[in-house]
Amino acid sequence: MPSIFEARAFLVVATTLIGLLVSCTGNIPVPYPYKAAIYLENSDSEAVKVFPFDGQALTIPLPLCLGRAKFGPDGKSLYGTNLTRLQPYITRPSRGLSRIEFNPTRANMVPGTSTFDIKSFAVAVRQDKVVITGGNGRSCGVFEILLPAGTSRQVLTYDCSYRWAWDLLSLSPDGEQAVATVGSYSDHDLHLELIDLVHGTTKPFGSTFLVGVWSPDGKWIAITENRTERIFLIDPHSPSHRRSLGSGTSVPPEWSPDSRYLLIWKYSLFRCGFYVDIEAPATLETLDIETGNRSSIRSSQCQLERGTAGWLSGEIAP
Repeated sequence: MPSIFEARAFLVVATTLIGLLVSCTGNIPVPYPYKAAIYLENSDSEAVKVFPFDGQALTIPLPLCLGRAKFGPDGKSLYGTNLTRLQPYITRPSRGLSRIEFNPTRANMVPGTSTFDIKSFAVAVRQDKVVITGGNGRSCGVFEILLPAGTSRQVLTYDCSYRWAWDLLSLSPDGEQAVATVGSYSDHDLHLELIDLVHGTTKPFGSTFLVGVWSPDGKWIAITENRTERIFLIDPHSPSHRRSLGSGTSVPPEWSPDSRYLLIWKYSLFRCGFYVDIEAPATLETLDIETGNRSSIRSSQCQLERGTAGWLSGEIAP
């Protein structure tokens, strides 16, 4: 039977090891099946940068450049509006939406999107549908495109000259509803609307919210308040039921595929340097929605200047 001194020594060692593990990974359990990542938009080359919780950042080259981009709901793909690169740092928007898959890296046009100029888009959790805002040369509005057939249906119509209608789309898990930002800062009418994709109707969803992002399990919509940039969780079935999760930024938070964490951009005063005319680089931070705990991802420290953050499966970036 171990003595009391041996027991105490074991306890000290175990506590130290646990402390080291937590200091490396924050509140993320080890192993965790997903890793934080960012698509490096508007750079001189096409790539995704992966930020492990317990290692060094790594880069995955991409076969084409994208405009607005979103990581796939399963963490195994990247979707984005098409761009044509004219020269380093200079691109031209192209029609259509592309999907990039990994291991091996390959890209394909999303069926049914090649005729659309796309402003915003969202991908269903089952990846059997994409919803876009934009136009096809004949009409503008919100369109639903079923996959893999590529058949499209116009859900809502708006004047093609009105550039602020329905932006930053996010889909409910069943693909029957969407939340979108409407209006602009300059017109002082920025707000969220809930879109019923089945019946083609809309209704306001808060007049002080900047952006809303639906959780993959459908339980919450993470919203960012317009003026304060605070993050709230709102029950989509009972909007008065909400939880405050503290400060955020104007960059939309991103849900992990298992709806456990939000990925947030964090700006630290002077930690990443002092910039006069532009904002200093940011760091990625995870927010555990069960506990409210936050943890900075060390490998991303001061690495974010622009781009689209999201999650990649550990099968892609081991």
